[in-house]
Amino acid sequence: MSPPPKPPVWLDTNILVHIDNGTMPQAEAEIINLQRGHEVLLVPSVEREFLHGQRFNPADTVRRQGILTRLQLQVDTMANQVPMQQLRAWREEAMHHGLSIDDADIIAQVRASAQARGIRNPVFLTRDAGGTLIRMRQRGVLALEFRAPPIRTQIPVTPTPKPVPKPEGGSLGEHFSAAKAGFKAGLKSAFSVENIAAAIPDAILALADRVAAREAIRTIETKFLKEGFAKGVAAGVMGWTEQEVGSNLKNHVTHFRVKGLEDPAGILRLGYILKLAEAYENYAVDIGYLFSSSKTLEWKKDMRSKGFPVLKEYGYHFGTDPEVLFEYDFIDKLAWVLHPATDSIVEPMIRFR
Repeated sequence: MSPPPKPPVWLDTNILVHIDNGTMPQAEAEIINLQRGHEVLLVPSVEREFLHGQRFNPADTVRRQGILTRLQLQVDTMANQVPMQQLRAWREEAMHHGLSIDDADIIAQVRASAQARGIRNPVFLTRDAGGTLIRMRQRGVLALEFRAPPIRTQIPVTPTPKPVPKPEGGSLGEHFSAAKAGFKAGLKSAFSVENIAAAIPDAILALADRVAAREAIRTIETKFLKEGFAKGVAAGVMGWTEQEVGSNLKNHVTHFRVKGLEDPAGILRLGYILKLAEAYENYAVDIGYLFSSSKTLEWKKDMRSKGFPVLKEYGYHFGTDPEVLFEYDFIDKLAWVLHPATDSIVEPMIRFR
């Protein structure tokens, strides 16, 4: 029996340009690693743009062809099976929604090749980010930012905890930086008492040592660390950017979500419970996202394959518009169905004084 075909991923021109310029020294190794589990492809427009570009130079073409040969990157011609009229329509649609002519051409070819292969949401790796990445996703491809090397491929068994700067009401970027600093020493360190406390404003932790409320506080902390971690993992699995996580995935704690978490003595007021839950969930979102983003495409695909069938079983359908995959409601639901897997990762890491 022959082995199952490797799922394809497509590369953008800018990744190859970075390799040629020497500005991403680990990119070649990352592509070779991808090829162990995927068929890594270039659509014709990527090959043409990389080899010839806007300024044709025979010497550049020869050198760049050597890169393609060395990496054994194949040109994907499956888009030829889609009518030219459809390709042009997708290209015009992409340009109408803000993509450049070159990007629109590439996205249309990836989309066409995926349709010919029966693939929904084809994975397209690019160095683009921000609005360009989002517009690509809106046009029928799962565009992900190519990173080499990943943040961390393994979590150390015995990490050394390192304190991180305390962001007193800082910006989203500062909070993410604090979480990233804690994560560098490993997942266990990120969830240490010291690192969590360093990321939560002192005013919120003021009641943490009140014995009468301690059990209620620990229940709140545990619940929202787990739920935040699951959401962060789900966002990483779906290829969200740091900016999307910071602006769309945080500060979603509601009265309904904290109902029944009050302490019997009535020390904890609703306002304090909401702030505590939000602070812990926001921190855990960052850690979950960093953890998930550090994993391989194969790991992310496996997590999606666990979550999507369960969503379907529960009657949640996200249709054919890829933009819904980058909305809070979808990530919230995906996190919910993934929580058995994410809880098993994060629960052993949570420690209290």
